[in-house]
Amino acid sequence: MPGWFTIAKWEFFRSGLKFDARSSAVLIISMILVIAASYAASLTEMSMNQKMYSISTTEPGLQQILENDQRFESRVVSEYEASRFYIYGDDLTIIGNNAYFGDTSKSSAAGSALENTIKEYREAVLTSYNDVNNSHPVWVTVHDIERPQNFQLLSAEETAGKLEAGAEEKQDRAGEDEYGNEGITPESVSQGPSFIPPGDVAELDDHNGNSFFERQTISTPTHFSPPIPFTAILYAFLFIFPIYFVSQFYSTSIMDERTNKKGELILVAPLRRRDIVAGKTVPYLVVTILIETIITIHILGVPGDIEALQGILSVLSAIFPVVLLFFALSFFGAILSRSFKELTFTSVFLSVVISGYLFFPAMFANIHAISSISPITLIVRLIEGETVSLETYMFSTIPFYFVALSALAFGTLIFREEDLFTQKPISDKILDCFELFLSYRYGSVFLLSIISIPFVYMTQLMLIVMLFNLPAPYSVIAMIVLSAMAEEIAKSAGIYTVFKRGLAKRSLKNAVRYAVLSGTGFFVGEKAVAVLTLAPIASSAFGSVMTMGTLLLIPLLLHISTAMLSSVGICRLGSRRYLAAVLLATTVHSAYNMFILRGIFSG
Repeated sequence: MPGWFTIAKWEFFRSGLKFDARSSAVLIISMILVIAASYAASLTEMSMNQKMYSISTTEPGLQQILENDQRFESRVVSEYEASRFYIYGDDLTIIGNNAYFGDTSKSSAAGSALENTIKEYREAVLTSYNDVNNSHPVWVTVHDIERPQNFQLLSAEETAGKLEAGAEEKQDRAGEDEYGNEGITPESVSQGPSFIPPGDVAELDDHNGNSFFERQTISTPTHFSPPIPFTAILYAFLFIFPIYFVSQFYSTSIMDERTNKKGELILVAPLRRRDIVAGKTVPYLVVTILIETIITIHILGVPGDIEALQGILSVLSAIFPVVLLFFALSFFGAILSRSFKELTFTSVFLSVVISGYLFFPAMFANIHAISSISPITLIVRLIEGETVSLETYMFSTIPFYFVALSALAFGTLIFREEDLFTQKPISDKILDCFELFLSYRYGSVFLLSIISIPFVYMTQLMLIVMLFNLPAPYSVIAMIVLSAMAEEIAKSAGIYTVFKRGLAKRSLKNAVRYAVLSGTGFFVGEKAVAVLTLAPIASSAFGSVMTMGTLLLIPLLLHISTAMLSSVGICRLGSRRYLAAVLLATTVHSAYNMFILRGIFSG
């Protein structure tokens, strides 16, 4: 039996979710009481909207309609009493066919609620005749028009050329709209079902009873509702919340073994560290995937054929890298933290950062190409029946895979007694990761720079999310400076470790040698990632900042030169002046990027 499987089985059965018998009993009783209270409340048909508005009316027939709406507390009064409604403090008074409002916002809201109630009553009366086509003569068919992506910022010369070309072609495009679409054509819309109105009340109920997540394709004018722009957030919450929950148990399990010194028994066992880490991770990973599978089946339904099964597997393949990243960072954070208090801070910080990365771009799903940064966008598209290309999948998920695997690998390196059961600062443990990697036979600054690319890449994508809504010149400038800083920190981290930990003699020759290795490694990794994943935004201003076009020799020299500034600065000024050296390299790097992208600012 593999060693990791033994650890996984022990991890799954031994903890009991970290609750003792008394806590488990209290938890079970509390859940039973909550379920019983919820069931009792549902039987009473009580809600937070009950008796919100008070209405006085002189029409007994109208009161029967109002009694069917729990928001109203109505009473029948005489005309004299109704004329003095302000004395009784009513929100609304109805005398004959006239409604009288007060001068408060609540009174206006009561009027809107009354209008909707009357409409719903009329709808119910018409529907009761069981002649849907005559009682609902007008039907609306919804078509979703593809929005073009104007995501590229042009230079002044390119902009002038576009305007001249547009002026020449304007007379040939009289029938097109502002986006260049020649009206609504079968090719430019997402076709819904054929227009066949319901034949009876049962079919009408089916149309009106769609799930909240189903896209509306046919409706009556009364029931027509525009698409919800932030549906992606609801999907994100459904899929991400279980990951939050399970990852907390995962990191707590690791931290508990560190604080109680139970992990020492595992370390002395004849097992490799990667087997121990895999065994402790797999149970929580499997439980999370099972939960995500249940959620997916609940939304898409039980698969009845191969195509439906492929849809479920596609959704799970989009959420899997997110799950892997959460667990990798939870594992790494649990090792870096020195106490449960630090673990709480680390977990919350990492969760907020990843959530922002997932939630904000997904809000632009089906609106802008920038939404493809988030895997949640892929899930939204798959659930809505769209297809996702392999290129888009790689663009969204490769950063998650690389960062997760790197975090797990570095965490496994320091999964040892010197780092697990000591009170080292977080910075020292991170340096331990780099030192152990560089001490391996095949470890080098060149490879470390390549490994750092996914972290820089994901940081830059997060910067796009944060800076996307700023005005174009300022957002691009901020993107240039912050991206350059992230790159310089990644390139200099290995060099700083070498000199800080004494892995090589601090000399000008070694500083130059390590700068060449680090700059070259970062250049190779950067171009590889650009070729693999940046196609969806390659033509944008932000994509230009991240790839700097198709130049080869000049970016290579730039990376080596700026790495050399940091390396020589650390060598001459010492490791305490590391930040100053990085800032100098960032300034030179930013100046170069602004010069290359000067057309954006002049345009």
